[in-house]
This record gives sequence, structure tokens and C-alpha cells, in this order.
Amino acid sequence: MQQGWDEAAARLPGLKFGRTQWVAALAGGPYEYTGLPLEEAHQDLHLSAEEFAEVGAEIVRALDYFQVPEREKQELVEAYMTAMPEVVTVSK
Repeated sequence: MQQGWDEAAARLPGLKFGRTQWVAALAGGPYEYTGLPLEEAHQDLHLSAEEFAEVGAEIVRALDYFQVPEREKQELVEAYMTAMPEVVTVSK
């Protein structure tokens, strides 16, 4: 069953916090990701590879906006891509 917009909006602050914590941990800290394992956190979302790629593209747009150097941006993108098998559950 898909989440309603109200439920999704209510979850957004936690999603942003968790994603920020996860990205900061991938980037070397000082934060440690303390959320659910990625597979468990995403199991009910039924995300496709295309949706995963769009989230990655949004991260890249944010990094570009804040003028993160290319080397660090690539390191983060590579780390992000390692999560794909744990997050993507739908093939199209």
C-alpha cells in the first residue's frame, strides 16, 4: 500500500535527518549513521533504479549548488552507489 501524502509529509523531517546523517558518515564524519539498516528502511518503498538514480542526481545538484569540489563529489557519489543493492527492490 502506498503512503498517503500526509504520511509522507510527516516523515520528511526524519528522512532528511537520516539522509543527512548517512551522507555525513559516508563523507568521513564526524557523524555516525544510527538509522535502520538501509534494506530495512527502504523495504516498503519499492524503489526502482530510476528513482534511486534521481535521488543521486538531487544529491549531486545540492553538492554543485554548494560548490563541493569535484573529487569529494565523486567520492560521495561512488559511496552512494554502493547502497543501490540495499535500496532498489523494483526492476522495470
